[in-house]
Amino acid sequence: MLTCKRNKGFIAHIDKLRSYLDAPEEIHLGRKPEDLLETLVNMVLGSPAICIYRSNGRSTARATSLAKVFVNNFNLPESTAIIDLAYGRCRDDNSHWQNVLKYCKDGCFQAMIDEYIHMLKETAGFQSDGNQYQIVHDMMMDSLKIHTATYIADTYPDFKKRINGADRKSDGCRIRSSYAVGFTKDAGDNSKVVMRKENIRNAFNSPMRPFVLATTSIGQEGLDFHNYCRVIMHWNLPSNPIDLEQREGRINRFKCLAIRQNVADKYGKADGITFKRDIWTEMFEAAKAEKQNDQSELVPFWCFGKNQSVKIERLVPMYPMSKDEVNYERLIKILSLYRLTLGQARQEELLEYLFKEFKDTSGLKELFIDLSPFSKGKEG
Repeated sequence: MLTCKRNKGFIAHIDKLRSYLDAPEEIHLGRKPEDLLETLVNMVLGSPAICIYRSNGRSTARATSLAKVFVNNFNLPESTAIIDLAYGRCRDDNSHWQNVLKYCKDGCFQAMIDEYIHMLKETAGFQSDGNQYQIVHDMMMDSLKIHTATYIADTYPDFKKRINGADRKSDGCRIRSSYAVGFTKDAGDNSKVVMRKENIRNAFNSPMRPFVLATTSIGQEGLDFHNYCRVIMHWNLPSNPIDLEQREGRINRFKCLAIRQNVADKYGKADGITFKRDIWTEMFEAAKAEKQNDQSELVPFWCFGKNQSVKIERLVPMYPMSKDEVNYERLIKILSLYRLTLGQARQEELLEYLFKEFKDTSGLKELFIDLSPFSKGKEG
């Protein structure tokens, strides 16, 4: 356990609790609080330490250290404001923790941490054969290390001054951001910048903040953001369909959020299923057992069939007088043809030719290379 100065108060509480456990006769209790039963129930159902203890190997040390990070986050001004908005202002400085317990219980902290640990175990299981619980714990600790970011926003008065030559050194307006973060290529990619990007990616792939990730083209290939994201907004449209699929492929992956929501919706309350240990593993096993013979092996981990109720969402804002509206229609039409060009050296030129020369492109479907997971068994 850490013994740095800022943890002395916390350690003193733990030591006092340990002494009471060792010598219960030393406990001198006062009058029984009226809300004792409600508070104990909230602790059992919503305490971060208890929930983590149940979910990740029943280690007191791991549960305590990780719960301490959650407590620190709940004590931040923005977190306190959210909890006050949900449950009303605390009657005194000592009652905030009770509202935190209610917040965790009502928000199903246990279910959230169960799902998160399940996703991390998938990663940890592929990385190492060692202590999986400790690896998962370390990954969660890293994800919670994200700090508040500061961004410089250009304002109209500053812009006007620059245009008129009155002020060329304006610093703009500084804005602190806790729940949205930028993922961009900073100048001079040194070790600190690389570590910051890794921390941002890990944090966004967790159920905790940040909840919005704004990225440039650096985030459209080779990185996964699918754990807790199923909505993507294209601030500008790429020129070719391959880039569009690359972007949306960041959140359309193995056991992505949309897939898990479909699985939970169908099997979480299904009759005849009794969960014993790992609810997510057992739900996916139930979904796999119902897979039809003519369905691909990608079901249910990558896709959920034609009756998928929750899907990946694509948002394309259409600004007035923007070319994106025309470009979007063109891009979607070309997207349906681009697999015809697989293996071609100059795909964009071939797509443009097909798009211009064939008025009715439906006849070209016979020439498609069908990569759909639902193509199995269609013939005959």
